[in-house]
Amino acid sequence: MAGLQEIDGVTVHQIFRDTNPETDTIGVVNFSVEGYDAGLVAAYLSAEHGVGLRDGRFCAHPLLKRLGLPSGSLRASFGVGSRLEDAERLLAGIRALRSNGLGWDYVVDAGRWVPANDFRTYPHWAPNTPGTAGAAPCIDD
Repeated sequence: MAGLQEIDGVTVHQIFRDTNPETDTIGVVNFSVEGYDAGLVAAYLSAEHGVGLRDGRFCAHPLLKRLGLPSGSLRASFGVGSRLEDAERLLAGIRALRSNGLGWDYVVDAGRWVPANDFRTYPHWAPNTPGTAGAAPCIDD
C-alpha cells in the first residue's frame, strides 16, 4: 500500500520483493508504527477511526522476531467488499496518530488494549466485553 510507505514513522514489512508492483500484489499489508505497540494502534484505529485491523504475531513468531517485531505488527486486509474510502480512512487515521497522538486514553484489559472509560453505546449483538480492543461501533451519543 503505497500511501502507508509515505507516512513518516510507518514501516511496511515485506518478506519478498514484488517483481512487478503494478500486478504482483495482494490485498494484505503488514506494517508497524514507530513508537506504538501494535495492539494499541489497532485499538486506536478501531475506536477513533472505525478501522478494523489485526494485530499480533499471526502464527509467524520466528519471522516477526527476525523482522525485529517480537511483540507483533499490524495487518490490513482488503477484499472484494473494501472500498477506496476504507483505505483512505486507514491512512488518515495513521496520519492523525503520527501528527497528533492518541485522542483517547487506553488501558490493557484482559490482555488487549481498549479505550479507558469507554462510554459509547454498544448494541445488544456486540456487547462491551473485556479485551475487545475498542471494537464498538463508531457511534457518539
